[in-house]
Amino acid sequence: MAIFDTILSLITLPAIVLGFIAMVGLLLQKKTAGDVFKGTLKTILGQLILGIGITALINALTPIQQFFEYGIPSGGFETFVTYDEAVVGAVQNTNLMNVGAEIAWTMLFGYIVHVLVSRVTKYRYIYLTGHMIWVHAGAFAILFHSFGFSTPVVVALASVLDGFYMTFAPALAQPIMRKITGSDEIAFGHGQTLLNMLGAWAGKLVGKPEDSSENVKIKESFNFLRDMSVSISLIMLLVAFIGAGLALGQIGTTGFAENISGGQNWIVFTLLTALNFTAGVLVLLQGVRMLIAEITPAFKGIAEKLIPGAKPALDCPVIYPYAPNALIFGLISGTIGQVASMVILALIGWPVPLPSMIAAFFASGAGAIFGNATGGRKGAWLGGFLWSFVGWFLISFAYKFQVFGDLSGLGAVGLGFTVPDAIVPGIVIWGIAKIFGF
Repeated sequence: MAIFDTILSLITLPAIVLGFIAMVGLLLQKKTAGDVFKGTLKTILGQLILGIGITALINALTPIQQFFEYGIPSGGFETFVTYDEAVVGAVQNTNLMNVGAEIAWTMLFGYIVHVLVSRVTKYRYIYLTGHMIWVHAGAFAILFHSFGFSTPVVVALASVLDGFYMTFAPALAQPIMRKITGSDEIAFGHGQTLLNMLGAWAGKLVGKPEDSSENVKIKESFNFLRDMSVSISLIMLLVAFIGAGLALGQIGTTGFAENISGGQNWIVFTLLTALNFTAGVLVLLQGVRMLIAEITPAFKGIAEKLIPGAKPALDCPVIYPYAPNALIFGLISGTIGQVASMVILALIGWPVPLPSMIAAFFASGAGAIFGNATGGRKGAWLGGFLWSFVGWFLISFAYKFQVFGDLSGLGAVGLGFTVPDAIVPGIVIWGIAKIFGF
């Protein structure tokens, strides 16, 4: 009985489950014993490092949330951070009611469904963006978990949804990908597809593709924003000092020291809080990279053997070289879109996602490239703006109405999902579930 309990405990630990998935994939590819051991161990370590990053990130978020709670008088607005990897990582790390294990199993079986659907339909794509495989498995598992289903039902429903998503989302974006790349060799594999396609559709209405953003010269002085650690630090320093300023206006330096900083100077405390957030993100990303570096080859080798002639669906940076100017347009217009939506959300009393340079660069930048493909520079500006403006309302809606359940109760305190490809189907399923009383 003790041995059974030990085994049961192990197979509900996310790090162990993911290590097992990597081990199976490597064994099926007939890797050497050394490679199998290394891949399995590094996958487990990647998940554990990810958990350390999540802890640091949440520890930094707590005082920033306090800044706004103390700084905004009664009747003000609630703020939260939108970051997919942080949500899934926090929930998986906490693993309440085995939801972390459900995420891990969904990641495996969802990919199996994806391979099977791609094999038997004309939509032959191999979804290879590792962190998005993980994020969507997490989002869909958390979604069905929130309805109170048992673990087998959660894994079954989430895996089917996940598998169909990974097959049909690249197919949806492929017509625009052909315009962007000038070929049909690669596909788009990222959770921002729906809003990218919105940008492409809007681009047709406002411009012409021949009036491309790439005919415009961009100053080299903006290039530093492409460094993630710099851009995240800048935005979090801005957010933290705005929040601290609001708190000081309400409770003064004495109240700040007593209630928030534990006696530390408010400037030093705010500076370190913002930079600790960035440090947490960087540790988190290191864990994600280590995890994905071992998981993705295991999936890729199997998929390529089963789906000959399939197109690889790759991460959003694959399109950046085709329209680097549009990428910068998207960063600028996406930031404006975030601020505009934040103001409106605050006025209507909805939760306000804090600004994200990650989304402004990676997501709005890609939205601008899609918009540029159909509407030139005007399409690029509009595509980047719409991604953030519409996206922030979707993000706020999902957080306010707990589309994915009580994320804070599952360990993701003050965190919400970002990618529309998880949020939109989540809202649809959540709405249907509400109708039927779940």
